[in-house]
Amino acid sequence: MKPFSKYINTWPGIIFILLLLNILAAFAPFRVDLTDEKRYTLSPATRKLLEKIEEPVTIDILLKGEFPAVFKKLQNSTSDLLQEMQRYSGNKLLIKFTDAQDLISENQKEILFTNYLTQMRAMGYAVDSMIKIKPEFEERYKERLISDSLQSLGIMPYNLQVQQKENEQTQRIIFPAAIVTYKGNIIPIDLLSGKTEYTRDPVSGRLALDEAKSIANAEALLEFQFAAAIDKIQRKSKPAIGYLVGNGQPMGPETYDLVQTLESDYRFSIFDLNKYDYIPTDLAALLIVKPSIGFTDSSKLKLDQYVMNGGKIFWMLDMLHAEKDSLAIQAQTLAYDRNLQLDDLLFRYGVRINRDLLQDQQCDLTKMVVGNAGGQPQLADVPFNYYPLLQNSGTHPITKNLEPVLAQFVNTLDTVETKEVNKFILLHSSENAKTISTPALISLQELQTISNPELYKLKNKPVAVLTEGNFTSLFANRASGEQKAKFTSYYGDFLSKSKFTQQIIVSDGDIVLNTYTQREPFPMGLSRAQERTFANKLFLQNCLEYLTGNSDIIKLRNKEITVRLLNKQKLEEDKSFWQIIIVGLPLLLVALGWFIYNAIRKKQYQ
Repeated sequence: MKPFSKYINTWPGIIFILLLLNILAAFAPFRVDLTDEKRYTLSPATRKLLEKIEEPVTIDILLKGEFPAVFKKLQNSTSDLLQEMQRYSGNKLLIKFTDAQDLISENQKEILFTNYLTQMRAMGYAVDSMIKIKPEFEERYKERLISDSLQSLGIMPYNLQVQQKENEQTQRIIFPAAIVTYKGNIIPIDLLSGKTEYTRDPVSGRLALDEAKSIANAEALLEFQFAAAIDKIQRKSKPAIGYLVGNGQPMGPETYDLVQTLESDYRFSIFDLNKYDYIPTDLAALLIVKPSIGFTDSSKLKLDQYVMNGGKIFWMLDMLHAEKDSLAIQAQTLAYDRNLQLDDLLFRYGVRINRDLLQDQQCDLTKMVVGNAGGQPQLADVPFNYYPLLQNSGTHPITKNLEPVLAQFVNTLDTVETKEVNKFILLHSSENAKTISTPALISLQELQTISNPELYKLKNKPVAVLTEGNFTSLFANRASGEQKAKFTSYYGDFLSKSKFTQQIIVSDGDIVLNTYTQREPFPMGLSRAQERTFANKLFLQNCLEYLTGNSDIIKLRNKEITVRLLNKQKLEEDKSFWQIIIVGLPLLLVALGWFIYNAIRKKQYQ
């Protein structure tokens, strides 16, 4: 009988071993992540979330087909990530790569065509002959129907530039997004979410989109986006969010987008501080947005004890009264203190909001009269340095990889030494900023200084901060026995030190408000001058998710992916050498292996 080693050295034996290894790998798949940033390794929080999925979750990826190399990389990264997530979910993730056109049902096409015929009939056209062009009509208007349907879900199209020939480019509309579906609920995911990177052309000086770096930023957020969507869509109950009123907070059309955002993700309610004796801890978080009337000690005591019992507050405050509308009447206006009486409370929590106004060279534009021609004022978009574009600190997952956030008439803030409380700066000015102190005279003349870099020497002035830890009560030694007894009946005890909790303080009350006209409200963070929407809504959503949701999931935003681009000049110079290495070396190794194998066989059976 031949020894086992004799069978291994035969071609059938080698083929049998390879087949056996493949069968074992199919039943027990594994891979080793050798990347420095561990881009192919799921976090413990994600694995734990996936293992708890009870019923199938469907994910449609709208990236089916062939794409340029950069988008192909995003397509492959998304596929790799979801396959890994599917494995940990016990195959309860149903993943489909879908063409956006396949999302439109035959019924929707029929409705669109019927509506078109109705419009034509109303205009006096003979529509009977148009029925013959139904296929042509469906093909022509399918793209519009797809675009309208997806945009209604919040999925925006992307104009992809495709290189056809050396000097010829064509445009293609794609929807780089995913749709997560669970029990009839839908959550869209923007696969391009993340900080957009630009490069400046050394010849023309123009800024151009750096797709490679931008998509790398988007790739870094993929695990967070899918994990957050799966976590949110499976929640059996939404966290309760309270919007505090009673101190002159806005409640008009400027809150439209804020209310819509809160109602879609949370159990949203209005909470009047003056009508209740205490704030229930059933509220996962409390929003205080741009109050204009000062807080009494009684009101501050309610807020304080809510915090002491683990309540979380998201403060968005304008300490100065400063509005752009005043500049429409005259060229200057005075910014004055609102006297909100919150300094002592915020100071105890570790933050001081300064009575100043931030001016920044990185700012929004506004229309201004710049001349007169034929008796008609000439308007132009000019930088408005009182509307800074706030930058993310890059050190905390709430704002990691976040686009700029648009603010209006912002105060700066400082952190104060506080025991058992940690502070994290979330948003700050650019590296070219300055401040004016109160009494602050807001003048259009200040706009002329924006081109002078010598005046804008302040760097990274804080505007938003997260504080978390065990806070000390402002009223520990101030509350009367009667007040302590009252709050003991509400909460079970009057606390002088809080449980572990968190607060976010932003020194701008307009950051989550939207502009509007008599016809319609606009999204928060929209710059009508630049026709661009900044990351205000995403900042709001990330803050609330961190305060009320799974903080381990949002920490996934800290993940980074390094872009390792080839040196194009060196690649062109060494092109022939590497072609020989890549094509010729494998053939040489195969030939060498064949000669060695035959030499061993001859010697063995000689």
